[in-house]
Amino acid sequence: MKVITFSGVDGAGKTTILREFTQIVEEKYNLKVKELRHRPSMLPILSAIIYGKKKASEKSMEKLPRTGTNKSKISSYFRFFYYLIDYIIGQWVVYFKYSRKGVVVIYDRYYFDFINDSRRCNIDLNKKFIIFFYKLISEPNLNIFLYASPEIILSRKKELDAATIEMLTNDYLELFAEYSKEKNQIYQSIENIHKSETLNLVEELFKKII
Repeated sequence: MKVITFSGVDGAGKTTILREFTQIVEEKYNLKVKELRHRPSMLPILSAIIYGKKKASEKSMEKLPRTGTNKSKISSYFRFFYYLIDYIIGQWVVYFKYSRKGVVVIYDRYYFDFINDSRRCNIDLNKKFIIFFYKLISEPNLNIFLYASPEIILSRKKELDAATIEMLTNDYLELFAEYSKEKNQIYQSIENIHKSETLNLVEELFKKII
């Protein structure tokens, strides 16, 4: 079972690295890859219940990250447990459908977004509460957090302000440093300045789990 997650603030180059790394895994290591976005997605995003899957996806793409206005605890608990159920059930579906057959599963974002950036999912809950439930989810083999300075990120993407970028980056760095000491799997933060160097580091980490 090989599950890899990529996390990063918008503009850190996460998706670019993920896509090129996927190509390396498929072509150099001759392994099949399944890319998943954020969660297993056995359950649809909540807005799909109202607008339908296609319209909900379009509306989601149109919105800037972290622009949700939900402040209701009841709504936040509902949203959180809805998506948590998706992780708990979905991890077994992913295992039997892909991992057990030797497919490398790569997530573009993962549960760590709920911990450090729950506003992205329009959830307003205590971080410690969300961290507690991570124990119910199968731990991915390799977890990578890509980061860069606010100046570099803003030169790539102007979706977040410098203060927010710095805050989120520090939160991720602290979480991954803590998990790298406490957990059994790999949690690695990589400063993504030069794409080739980043890909080399990611590949070296990948070799440790295959």
